[in-house]
Amino acid sequence: MHLLTSPHWRLWLDPTQGVRWCALQANHEQQWLHVTPDCRGPHTGAPGPVSGDEPADEPGPAAGLLNAASFLMLPYSNRIRDARFSFEGLEHQLEDAEAHAIHGALRKLPWQVVNASDTHLLCRFDSREHERAGHAPINWPWPLEATFEHTLSDRSVQSTVAVTNRGDTPMPVGLGWHPYFLREIKGAAPHLTVPVDAVFPDASGDCLPDGAAVALPGALDFRNARALDPAQRIDHCFAGLSGDIKLAWPDAHLSLSLRASDNCRFAIVYNPDEPFFAVEPVSNANDAFNLEARGIDAGTHVLAPGETLSATLELELDTPD
Repeated sequence: MHLLTSPHWRLWLDPTQGVRWCALQANHEQQWLHVTPDCRGPHTGAPGPVSGDEPADEPGPAAGLLNAASFLMLPYSNRIRDARFSFEGLEHQLEDAEAHAIHGALRKLPWQVVNASDTHLLCRFDSREHERAGHAPINWPWPLEATFEHTLSDRSVQSTVAVTNRGDTPMPVGLGWHPYFLREIKGAAPHLTVPVDAVFPDASGDCLPDGAAVALPGALDFRNARALDPAQRIDHCFAGLSGDIKLAWPDAHLSLSLRASDNCRFAIVYNPDEPFFAVEPVSNANDAFNLEARGIDAGTHVLAPGETLSATLELELDTPD
């Protein structure tokens, strides 16, 4: 596990499991606060307290409920219906057909550390080398190469992913981040702002769109800041993401901005009745490849052999100390 630190952030990363985020803390009013669930496990060598922090080896909030505080979804986000899609006249069947393919193909696989420092971690994955090292082939029909880079500055956490088609035919692709955030910080409940203008219909409730995105109903309109009620079950894919997503815990005087590259035009909001929720900026809608085959704009990118798609996510601490 790698720990990155800056004056305002601590980020624990695990390259052996898809470069997952294991925990993220923000230094707020001279106190290190967990802003994501703590998925580090015991005795991970956390640095000592700034002021009022819990002991380094004591688990943080929501420990044990999730296996990642955030993970990368690549080469698609978020689900593929029945794990099957058509592309350029060919049918492709992935694993997990009964439960739908979900959350990409690389999030549980080991990545190679290319460069590491106190504030920076660069990792790489090449599916061709993965197989040559004796691992099973990835759950994806095309060979690919990807890099995943994290950099901490004073007030921001920056995460950049790039994926390259290493096959000899065009490849459909999408990507996204799946960060979880704590529902309660210092006793405060969250407010959410998501600048989107449409939502994909999901009459069957299986998190897979039934058709093209439609106008937001009032219950799902978070364009102006609203309290996020744990009693409101949300697991929806939104379209038209433009601008910063805002996460705030007003009673704790804590506010975060989450912004993604312009090619991330979609977002998923997941609000279970749990001590956490998720807001996921992504480049493609759920089941994008099948939607595109029906003529529905869903954000599928097509990479020619050797071509690369990249995107960046930035999380910034808004509230001054």
